Amino acid sequence: MTRTLPYDVQDSIKSLLLRNTLLCSIKKMYPTFDMANLSNLDGLRGSQKYLRSTNISMSLSGAEKLQNGMGFKAKRKNKTNFVSAANKKLRLAWARKHRQLTVSDWRKWVFSGKTRVNMGGSDSESFYWSDVPSTNRPHQVRPQVQGNGDGVMLWGCISGERPGYSTAIIDGTIDSN
Repeated sequence: MTRTLPYDVQDSIKSLLLRNTLLCSIKKMYPTFDMANLSNLDGLRGSQKYLRSTNISMSLSGAEKLQNGMGFKAKRKNKTNFVSAANKKLRLAWARKHRQLTVSDWRKWVFSGKTRVNMGGSDSESFYWSDVPSTNRPHQVRPQVQGNGDGVMLWGCISGERPGYSTAIIDGTIDSN
């Protein structure tokens, strides 16, 4: 956590923020107050927590208005649906093809699935605030393992009889063959 500012400076900055003073003006008056501290925090709650640590009480909506007013925009990784439109059509065609099967026919089927758990942590993107589009500063980048990260593959199945599972520890690479 960053060092706490003196109380008189905190009160002065708080009054300037409440009067919607421009960030560049605040930075000129108080060079130790840096919005980079707010931009490297995880979203609005992190910014609100930082402001509280400097004895500036602000609601979550107030912190959002403050950051939006200063030109910071929330950025998140673009999320896509797990099932694409093309895959939805294929699944629907498969379901229509097999809808005449009886219960005894379905008992012959085995549905399986697998998932990979990364040992080095999540592959997901982190949340950050940016005041300059398409520019990543060092505090906005999180290092991660590329390509050769270790992981664990979990596999399971279910049939008409019962759920199935198997335990095998294999050292090496597993492919679809």
